[in-house]
Amino acid sequence: MEFKDLAPYQDAFESYLLRENLEQNKPEALFTPVKYVMSMGGKRIRPILTLLAYQLFDRDFERALPQALAVEVFHNFTLVHDDIMDMAPTRRGVDTIHEKFGTNPAILSGDAMLIMSYQYLTRKLDKAQVGPAVDLFSGTALDICRGQQMDMDFENQDYVTLDQYLLMIKYKTAVLLGLALALGGVVAGATDESIQRLKECGIAAGMAFQIHDDYLDAFGDATVTGKQRGGDIIQNKKTYLWTKAYEIGGDRIRQELTHWYSQTDVDPAVKVRRILEIFQSLDIESYCRQLQLKYTDKAIDALNALDSSVESKQKIFDLMTLLLSRSH
Repeated sequence: MEFKDLAPYQDAFESYLLRENLEQNKPEALFTPVKYVMSMGGKRIRPILTLLAYQLFDRDFERALPQALAVEVFHNFTLVHDDIMDMAPTRRGVDTIHEKFGTNPAILSGDAMLIMSYQYLTRKLDKAQVGPAVDLFSGTALDICRGQQMDMDFENQDYVTLDQYLLMIKYKTAVLLGLALALGGVVAGATDESIQRLKECGIAAGMAFQIHDDYLDAFGDATVTGKQRGGDIIQNKKTYLWTKAYEIGGDRIRQELTHWYSQTDVDPAVKVRRILEIFQSLDIESYCRQLQLKYTDKAIDALNALDSSVESKQKIFDLMTLLLSRSH
């Protein structure tokens, strides 16, 4: 499977987004940045997961397009605010919204996106579905805020345990994939047990996804990823690579990791180069692969527990495989 095989879902989603005509909302200063963010590209993985999850129970996946858009608008809202807090200059190879429009307009447009995501969430839902959908969505949103705060706190801590780190990425990243899948089940009228299995599948896949993302930040090709290489290192983020290196590296390595992450006036290129040398010396890449495999197996087990056709589940299996073999 390749991403082009997802074209029916991508095309349906992009057509729906186009019909929503986001740039026609007024005032332009509020909604032009929203249109800019939503047009920045990306493979629309999260909304596609919502559509695929819906199709496990009902073939007419287009019924879940409003909720798929809710997930994507919310996801992009979190990126807007994350980029502001990280002072990131680019995303997906183009200027971030605060770089292009200014910080205050970016904050306000991000706020508007959060509100819009709830409008799409409840669109065309049966009354009985509104409560479960809002509870799921709101709980996930609050978890993501928890994860973002933990991530910022870690920047000022000398040491972060692996358990702390894994909890942080569960909240900040993985729960959103859990939401994307579970919401498709809610809209399709799936049982509570099936919705829970979908959520578990998404969270496990999200954990594997983030660990792979950590690896790409350190060792990926910036011309392919569209992100600054070693951006997490420059920002003193305690990624899986850093926490694992700290755990297994011994006193000398720990002291050096702490030293580099406490420097504020060092040449970023020098800092990134040395930290990457440490990661390579400890073969951190192999640890990344092992943990990715563990979470991938958990995701597969949760999906296999669903009483749905093998064919419909296979599309989700294949998409997860693509996500974990990507180079950007």
